[in-house]
Amino acid sequence: MNLIEFIKKLIRDFFIIFALIVISLTITRQIFQPNDSIELRDMYIYMICSLIVDLLSLIFYSERSISEKEMWIRRIIHFFVLEAALLILANLVGSISGIGGIVLLQFQIAVIYISVLFISWTYDKKTTDKINEKLKAMRDEL
Repeated sequence: MNLIEFIKKLIRDFFIIFALIVISLTITRQIFQPNDSIELRDMYIYMICSLIVDLLSLIFYSERSISEKEMWIRRIIHFFVLEAALLILANLVGSISGIGGIVLLQFQIAVIYISVLFISWTYDKKTTDKINEKLKAMRDEL
C-alpha cells in the first residue's frame, strides 16, 4: 500500500474510531452514570484519543507486502500499545478512577478495536470483490 492510500485509510479510520468512541461512551454512561452528561471538554478528549489511536496505526504501514502472520503480530503489538497509551491518557486527564474504571475502559477499547477491525474488513472485502468482478469481466472479454 502506498503512503497516499494509507493516509486516506487513516483519515477514514479516524472518523470511524471517533464515532465508535462517542457511541460506546454514550451507552456506558447511560448505563453506569445516567446523571452525567457529555461535555465539550469530553468531546475534545475523544478527538485526541481518536487521533492517538489512529496515529498508532502507523505500526501497520509497510511499503512491501507483509504476511498474514506479520499482520497479526502487528495487530497484537498495536492493541497493547494502544491500551497502554489510552490508559495513560485517561489517567492524566482524570477520566478514570479505581479498578472498575480501568476495567471498563479496557473493555471499551477492546470492543471499539474489534468493531473497527470488522468495519475495515467489511470495507476492504467490498473493494476486493469489486476488483475481482472487474478482473473476471476483463477475463471473460478475452
